[in-house]
Amino acid sequence: MLRFAVLGCILVSLVHSLPQYRDRILNGHNVPNPCCPGRTWDRVGHASTTGTQLNRFGSDFAANGHRFTEQLCLADSDMDGVRNGQELGLITTQYNLETLCRFLVEYNMNPRAINFLQYRGLLGNANSHPGICDQQGPMSNCRPPPNCGC
Repeated sequence: MLRFAVLGCILVSLVHSLPQYRDRILNGHNVPNPCCPGRTWDRVGHASTTGTQLNRFGSDFAANGHRFTEQLCLADSDMDGVRNGQELGLITTQYNLETLCRFLVEYNMNPRAINFLQYRGLLGNANSHPGICDQQGPMSNCRPPPNCGC
């Protein structure tokens, strides 16, 4: 009986935090940790580094079939005034965000397409978290997430 309980706990944790999902998110392995500057947030779709609760980006990602779609790229999941694609590194100096999001989706987030965007200066590092309101400034309504420890 104890074996089944342990196995159940392992399966639940795998279901709620699948590392391969980061491969499906633009700059998914480099999303900044809003609680600890200089660190990354490994569980991009989760509200904390340890719990199973999804943040708004995680809920939107699940609603989009666990894919980084054009709709998800253009959304502002954390409602901080910056769209997900921009928070995840898309640079809109030459093309609008809609064009860049559509390009990524048409090429299925292919590494060659991502390399092309980086080479052309259209994709940099993720600069903020798409699921946790972490923008600063006079127009921001962001507050630090609860239980935000390093």
